[in-house]
Amino acid sequence: MCTNESRVNLHDGGRRGKYRTGFTLIELIVVLAIIGVLTGLLFPAVQAVRESARRTTCQNNLRQIGTGLSNHESSFRALPMGSEFGTQHAWSSRILPYLDQANLETSIDFRKPWDDILNQPAASTNLQVFACPSSLKNYAGATDYCGIAGTYRTTVSSLADGRNGVLYIANSPSVRPVRFSEIRDGLSSTIAVGEGVAVTEINFGYWACGLHCLTHEDGGVSNIDGGYNEIASFHRGGANVVFCDGSVQFLNSSLSENVISALCTRAGAELINEF
Repeated sequence: MCTNESRVNLHDGGRRGKYRTGFTLIELIVVLAIIGVLTGLLFPAVQAVRESARRTTCQNNLRQIGTGLSNHESSFRALPMGSEFGTQHAWSSRILPYLDQANLETSIDFRKPWDDILNQPAASTNLQVFACPSSLKNYAGATDYCGIAGTYRTTVSSLADGRNGVLYIANSPSVRPVRFSEIRDGLSSTIAVGEGVAVTEINFGYWACGLHCLTHEDGGVSNIDGGYNEIASFHRGGANVVFCDGSVQFLNSSLSENVISALCTRAGAELINEF
């Protein structure tokens, strides 16, 4: 026979067996705070990985460009002109067949200016090989890579300043392109093409226009805010370039101006100690 006391105890025991689960407000705040801290720690790492991938893609683009220039020199015994006299067609248009763009090259009428109405469809084509993935340019036919025309800085070269590189602008019909044999500083010590993010649509930053060739002035390697005549990129700490031997290197922004100028000339006979 059950007493009243035992019935009450049984009833209380049944209630104690049913617990409600869940987060308290304080526990939820703590969890959100931990997630926020972890996100803050991981975000820079994720961004660094993405930028590393973009820089690698940029280097691969330049490697293809370097190979294209080398194949052109092998086929025609000379590099293309940086910019052809009169029509201003670019070196980049001449190496299209070596970049798996033979059909695009065939569609270009090299007898007419690069921006002639008949050439506009080709010139406005966006080509991944001429675009750095870190770039912010968003107009048709943009390029982030500039041929190196030389340097304006004083050198021991007897060549005219601004035309002592390998991809320069032809200012007369008698100007001829450069041969590898004329690069006396060495193919591995002479830059052929470098990043030039400061060259935009207002100063002919189109891959089809040879006027985007860069003549180095007094600056070093810049980041983001580089001048028109400087090697510059959106990569942190420097910029990518391809040398005449096809090798691609990342030039640190700490390199001196004298070293950058020496690397931009083909026959200056400069002594390069830092590179």
